[in-house]
Amino acid sequence: MKDLQWFPPIPEPRAPAASPVIGSVVVGVAAGGLLLARGHRFLAVAVSVAASILALALSLPTLRRPILGAARWLGAGVGRVATLALLWPFYTLVFGSIRLLLFVARVDLLGLQLHPEWPSYWQPAAPEAKRAQYYHRLFTVEPVRHESYRFAWTIGILAFALIVSLSGEFILRSMGFGHPVVYRLDPRVGYYPAPNQDVRRYGGDIHINAFGMRSRDITAEKPQGTFRILMLGDSTLYGGSYLDQSQIYATRLEELLNRKPGVLPGSPSGVQVLCMGVNAWGPQHELAYVQEFGFFGSDLVMVMGPPDDAYRPRYGIAALPFFDEAHRPRFAWQEFWEHLKWEYKARTAGAEEDLESSPQAGQVVADGIAAWLRIASLAQTQGAHIDFELLPNEWEAREGRAEDSTQRVLETLLPKLAVRNVPYAYPLDLFRNKVGVPKIYHDGAHLDIAGHRIYAGYLCERVMHLASAE
Repeated sequence: MKDLQWFPPIPEPRAPAASPVIGSVVVGVAAGGLLLARGHRFLAVAVSVAASILALALSLPTLRRPILGAARWLGAGVGRVATLALLWPFYTLVFGSIRLLLFVARVDLLGLQLHPEWPSYWQPAAPEAKRAQYYHRLFTVEPVRHESYRFAWTIGILAFALIVSLSGEFILRSMGFGHPVVYRLDPRVGYYPAPNQDVRRYGGDIHINAFGMRSRDITAEKPQGTFRILMLGDSTLYGGSYLDQSQIYATRLEELLNRKPGVLPGSPSGVQVLCMGVNAWGPQHELAYVQEFGFFGSDLVMVMGPPDDAYRPRYGIAALPFFDEAHRPRFAWQEFWEHLKWEYKARTAGAEEDLESSPQAGQVVADGIAAWLRIASLAQTQGAHIDFELLPNEWEAREGRAEDSTQRVLETLLPKLAVRNVPYAYPLDLFRNKVGVPKIYHDGAHLDIAGHRIYAGYLCERVMHLASAE
């Protein structure tokens, strides 16, 4: 019986026609090109490599066997790793718990442990290695081949790591990582968004124009017949990446004013609102920016943001989770890892210092208020009107009063603005009866979509009031 040929030999498949080879190449190149056009470089390379391997396997019979062998090893390794990752916890937790309970309850379902002297149909089987010898003698004529699975395990682990990396990259990119807004380092200003960026992040479109503003493209010179407003502020003006550009209050204000621009001084044909809001900016950043770039011929300059911005000195991005334009993250994992490191430093090493309670807070506030007053003087010197719009945070809006740190800034700043005849507003009652539903604040300081809409309506009336008072 050993000499009988139980199974006829399987003939080698013939080389396929050129059409499947060409089709696989075309499909692979097309898919890789689409992924590359969407900015997914890593996935494009993976698809292109897979299509190339498929084309080689189809066109060259000599390479087909090693390619199929490698695929078999890869599949076996991935299967073992997946089995270990998915089934091992189940068997350990479920069956392990059941066996522990049965042992504690002294229950022996098979009658093999508690009463071994009792008759049982369960008998121990011969070892697998001994049984395998009989199996091979009955059904095979080739010698027994003992394969090592070390290579399969290695390939499986590498494949598992690759799958986790690729899936993690895809998930993180879907969450908005991998394509952040990058910043330009400036020795005078400190930092601001690098010019000419288009980013979609956390569901919101972000456009940065040639001057680092989150606004539509403009020219440095104001167009004739246009009323231009320059807004200076921090992240509350910038709006955050969770908001679309059309949802921030600067864009909404521009839309509202353009519905009736003729009521503004000079009866302009259009209105432009320039949104120069930057995450973590303070008064000294704002002053340095207008000293370097000017006011862009603006008719009205509005200083926006919480009064607590005065506690921020002029610093760079070293202590912030931002990327400069020369070191853009190439992978979503890279950005995610940098954020984790920053969070760790902020929690353990004090990377996020409490500026309000620091020993230098008094001098920083004095310098910040001086910078704001300097912006007002420069704007008035160049013939622009100036207005300070101080935004309360969520707690202040709910309680109807300023926090202690805010009050210290207001007690110093507001009298000096009054002496210079600079209008200002701190609308505590604007959100007081609206905090809650719909959601006005995204967090304790930043407005959400409804908050930006309400604030834009308020600012529209404010601009009209200031224009009528001239």
